[in-house]
Amino acid sequence: MKNTRLTSSDHLRRAFPFLLLAVYGIFLCSYFIFNDYSKPYQFYARVVFIPSLFVVVGSIRNVWKHPLFQMIVAYILYLLLSGFWSDPLDWYRFGQKATIAVNLISFIAVTYFLVQWNHSFFEYMLQACAFFAAAAAVINIVVFYGDNSFPTARLTPIRSLTNINESSNVYGIFALLAAFFVMRFPGRKLNWVFIFSIGAFICVAWFGQSRAAFTALIIALLTLVSLMQKNKRLLCLAALAVLTGLLFLAFPEVVDQLFERGPGLRPLIWAAVWDEAQSAPVFGHGLASTLSVGISGYTFETAHNAFLMLFWQGGAVGVIIFLLLLVVAFRHAWSLGQQRGDFSIFCILIFAVCTMMTGVDTLIERPRDQWMLFWFPLALLLSYQSGASRTRLHTARSASQLTSV
Repeated sequence: MKNTRLTSSDHLRRAFPFLLLAVYGIFLCSYFIFNDYSKPYQFYARVVFIPSLFVVVGSIRNVWKHPLFQMIVAYILYLLLSGFWSDPLDWYRFGQKATIAVNLISFIAVTYFLVQWNHSFFEYMLQACAFFAAAAAVINIVVFYGDNSFPTARLTPIRSLTNINESSNVYGIFALLAAFFVMRFPGRKLNWVFIFSIGAFICVAWFGQSRAAFTALIIALLTLVSLMQKNKRLLCLAALAVLTGLLFLAFPEVVDQLFERGPGLRPLIWAAVWDEAQSAPVFGHGLASTLSVGISGYTFETAHNAFLMLFWQGGAVGVIIFLLLLVVAFRHAWSLGQQRGDFSIFCILIFAVCTMMTGVDTLIERPRDQWMLFWFPLALLLSYQSGASRTRLHTARSASQLTSV
């Protein structure tokens, strides 16, 4: 008679994926939980990274031949290599970047493990995170305008993302995830909550006067709707048009302030960074170097453009590698969309590229908005497509075995 008693190690082994899923979900919501920008990074390093060590080797073994993963590694390794020709070479800063790169790889590995372990549970966790983010967005709007003039005051975010542009970028990702779940489960009563959430996320970008995030989100949502089935397309387009139209008509003060602000200092910053980058156009100034340009009496250490910042750090070689990474990502996202009838990751990448035109800057950085904006959709794409590939392979083998019987 077999011994069916479970040991403590058996219980721990069974509980481990659930624990990892829980802390992963908390990390995705950490922007709305912690009140300091360094806390999400500390939470990841102490709570998520350590258990990820048990799955990272197996996950990488399963994805390392995937072209997307190879391009991700090539991009990260080149930028780390560029750190050695930084002038001056700051070993402490270089060590920070190397540590962040390791954390990014572990983040991708954990995402892959959780998707392959239980796809349904993973998506339940994403839905819970989207609801949590929607609640945070509503609370942010209500609390802020409880003490400030509505709608003329520019919305200031709460918790760790103190920059409204960064906050709008993160909310934009959750808006696209919510749109994905609406299309994934048509006719479900819960979809009204997701639709309300999308409206809340759009309002954060609108009242925060985050022009890039608002425009990019509308473009991504329009693209997603245009790729839907025809019988659902008109209704979704009408709902999106009504919401944006109401924002423009009901709150013209926001539109006036957007025009009054003008382009700001960004064009001058871009011109100054471009001039600086010309001194090392091929290989760049290095990842560990610190950018510093003076504009109108202010000193800026960011380019306010991810592509331009990459050109300054990694030169033309870095830009070419990054563009190849984007091409591979978009190609596989489109392929996944055709296979599953879901183009959400493809549209998230569109949203990411649009917002990176005016912000984000360094992608190998602590988990601010760039982790959700860029690395999260890449991890999702790699995990979903690898899983789909294995499923097709398993089906083909099963069919072959049945045929041979």
